[in-house]
Amino acid sequence: MPNVVRPHCLAQLDAFPEEAAQVTQSHAQLAAQGQDMGQAEQRRLWRLLVASPFARRCLQQDTRMLGKMIAPATPLRWDIEMGEEDFLISLRRYRQDRWLQIVWQDLRGPAALDDTLQYLTQLAEETLTAALAYGQERLSKRHGHPRDEQGKEVPFVVFAMGKLGGKELNLSSDIDLLFVYGAAGDTDGPLPLDNGSYFQRLGQWLIRALAELRAEGFVFRVDMRLRPFGDAGPLCVTAEALEQYYHRHGRSWERYALLKARTVVGDIAFGEALWERLQPFLYRRYLDFTALAGLRRVKALMDAEQGQASQDIKKGLGGIREIEFIVQSLQLIHGGRLPLLRERNTLCTLDQIAAAGLLEEEQVETLRHYYRLWRRVEHALQMVEDRQTQILPQDALGWLRLTCALEYASPEDLQEEIKRGRAQVHALFQHVLPTPSTAEAKDPAQIAWLTARDAIDEKMPEGWSRLIGKRDPEENWRNLRSFARSRRVLQLSRRGQARLDVLMPAILRRLAQASAAELLQHYLHLLDALLGQAQYLALLAENPHWLSRLEEYLESPWLTQELIRFPSLLEDLLCQRSAAARDWPQIFSSEEDHEHDLEERMDLLRRFKNTELLLLASEFWAGKREVTELLPELSDLASFCLQRALPWAIAAMLPQHGALPGFAEPPFAVIAYGKLGGREMGLASDLDLVFLYDAPAELESNGRIPLSAPAWFARLGQKLIHILSVLTRAGTLYEIDMRLRPSGQSGPLVSSLSAFRSYQRDSAWTWEHQALTRARFLAGSAALGQAFSQLRQEILCRRRNRETLVEEVRTMRQRILRDKPVAKDQFHLKQSPGALVDIEFLVQFAILSLSAENPALLQHQGTREGILALGRLGLWDASAVEQLESAWRLLRAVENRRWLRLQAPVVEKQDPQAAALHRAALQVQKWTTRLGLGPIEE
Repeated sequence: MPNVVRPHCLAQLDAFPEEAAQVTQSHAQLAAQGQDMGQAEQRRLWRLLVASPFARRCLQQDTRMLGKMIAPATPLRWDIEMGEEDFLISLRRYRQDRWLQIVWQDLRGPAALDDTLQYLTQLAEETLTAALAYGQERLSKRHGHPRDEQGKEVPFVVFAMGKLGGKELNLSSDIDLLFVYGAAGDTDGPLPLDNGSYFQRLGQWLIRALAELRAEGFVFRVDMRLRPFGDAGPLCVTAEALEQYYHRHGRSWERYALLKARTVVGDIAFGEALWERLQPFLYRRYLDFTALAGLRRVKALMDAEQGQASQDIKKGLGGIREIEFIVQSLQLIHGGRLPLLRERNTLCTLDQIAAAGLLEEEQVETLRHYYRLWRRVEHALQMVEDRQTQILPQDALGWLRLTCALEYASPEDLQEEIKRGRAQVHALFQHVLPTPSTAEAKDPAQIAWLTARDAIDEKMPEGWSRLIGKRDPEENWRNLRSFARSRRVLQLSRRGQARLDVLMPAILRRLAQASAAELLQHYLHLLDALLGQAQYLALLAENPHWLSRLEEYLESPWLTQELIRFPSLLEDLLCQRSAAARDWPQIFSSEEDHEHDLEERMDLLRRFKNTELLLLASEFWAGKREVTELLPELSDLASFCLQRALPWAIAAMLPQHGALPGFAEPPFAVIAYGKLGGREMGLASDLDLVFLYDAPAELESNGRIPLSAPAWFARLGQKLIHILSVLTRAGTLYEIDMRLRPSGQSGPLVSSLSAFRSYQRDSAWTWEHQALTRARFLAGSAALGQAFSQLRQEILCRRRNRETLVEEVRTMRQRILRDKPVAKDQFHLKQSPGALVDIEFLVQFAILSLSAENPALLQHQGTREGILALGRLGLWDASAVEQLESAWRLLRAVENRRWLRLQAPVVEKQDPQAAALHRAALQVQKWTTRLGLGPIEE
């Protein structure tokens, strides 16, 4: 290669010896390949080697590429019979060859920009066309052609959005695409598919063919986020669905996206006809100044994201985006009455703006000049490493590369030109589209929400971390953005959207003040549940002072979960209606009177229970109700529900099986055991029940399908369990545990009083008598309930051998420890030594051993009431009562609070509450030994 005058930038490269050596070495390696290059081309090669290390490496790896680079372009060569692997490789190799050719011609100077944009657009369309044809051929061989219900072949078209739509791609652009097909139907091949599945596969193939990163690189990154409902929507949509979406749900920023939409491959006539039908959404017949509000909002978001001193030549002040916004705003405002403005290309539209007299010629020339320069700067930045970037250099070498690519005399000259140009463009932007300096525009919470909702880029706004805190800002941003772009949000009415636009910034401001980013996900889950019920969005949007109250409850994952399951409970919770047992009959009866169907009544009872349970739980969580108040109320709520359900079960028996002759009411009783029996139910408790009846076995019901008394009562028990536990729209009422009945699961579901009496007197184990200490009559026949109470008194007042009793109780406790072991570094609130089971066993042991002389102990069934009764009767000293009752309260409070946090009843050693629980457990173990039960060992 003959000597030539080297570009001025090479002299400046001497300040970077390592880079200079690499450029010189590459040039020497390529010299023999460029014998026929003229002086201008040789200078351009030097500039290429400085400006693009990526191109330099490509040429070094294969010096023959120099000849391809400077030669005229050849079309993409492919064949429908090629294997898939060969086809994909051919696309990528063609892209690399064309990319180098386009970069080479782009370095010709300012006049080359138009060719660069044209060639890049042609490259995208050429590869898309080939990929579509190849994919359709392969799919048709297997699945046939898609047809509608009339048997006509269904058309398919690809719309290009963004820069491809405007024929102004940059060197490393994504291509924004939209896939649309004609109508539903099925394919006609050997393995038929519905049209939705067929076009889904075709769309996936197109994306894979172009965007999949392989050893040979990729062709174009493909962005599908501009389709209806974004990432939440289907990959391909029907024409009808597309029209409905834009006319019903289309947002202001989507009008801007559509301005550049263009049919590129597929059935072009079908696409153009559809495009015409979308014009009313895009262009209004009147002067549409309403479009400006959305544009100002998006620009304010960009400013906040980039900052005033942004180095982004695209998004920063006075950059490419501001020029595009000036053009697009004038298009949307005036395009309805001035069809000449309905251009897709920015430079062409600027010409039309000048022709229409919407801007002065000098202003248009300023915009045109700097748009061209900014695009050349963008290309020079991207040719460095074939990377999508618009960030101006951060170091001297980067500025030198840019200077060399653009043929400026020095980096300082280029920097000054960029600074001057950005100032002029931004001044024009402010003139055409002033950005209001309102509090809203400066509010980080408002900016964050609108960015999540409207911004095409996924990047977090600059102030997000400060707003939400340092804990998982990226995950929280993804969650917010996913919610904002979800189908349910996009389908909101305009009024619902406006309410959400008020509500979300208010929520984000509160989370920032509270430094409680973990609440964001709870909020988003709840709001997602409320989206379909506009009155609740309005409730929060119009009463922002309630957010502080709501946050208190959202700190509990369980309360959040319940509100999500049953959003109708929100108003009761926020209005702070207090749960009061005395009001339950009146509250429920007023609603029950309107329901006659059993299924509806079951659903109604569940909704009632859900509401009251949530109110009780929220008061406990908020510290307004002690655990000693919570547990009896929860037990009374369960009792109330069961007492309501039993008559329904009896009534349900009558149509088929009739009643039992001789009884005004069925002699059937529900006996509560366990925590329900002791009025100590927790938030997670199930119902331990035993069913009794008292009727002759030979008695038969008088219905059309008669049953013997045992069968009738067994069926009644099953019916009652069904009413209580079956899943309805409002959930389940309670889980039922019947294992405490005589002989456990192997025994009959319902026991006769005589059989129960015989079992308790003659066969029951000591642990079953322990369970009897917490048993009480709950519902049904009062006479049968009285008989049970007398039997309970009889059994528990027996005189027992103390040593035998100690041994049997200790043996059962140790068996539980063996069957349910707890790790050494964990504390189980129920099972660990010194935990709740030990306290319960200790009280039960005391009742079994002392009730013969102290029958007053039997007046209460609960563990805590038993502790207090033992103290009142002087059977335990005050220290034992105080410490055991205190330990019980602590354990039950922690247990229920952990449930509200959806935590297991297992406390790790490092837990903040572990030390207090350990101290309480030691006290319990001490009194277990002192009060006669002896040490319980694991």
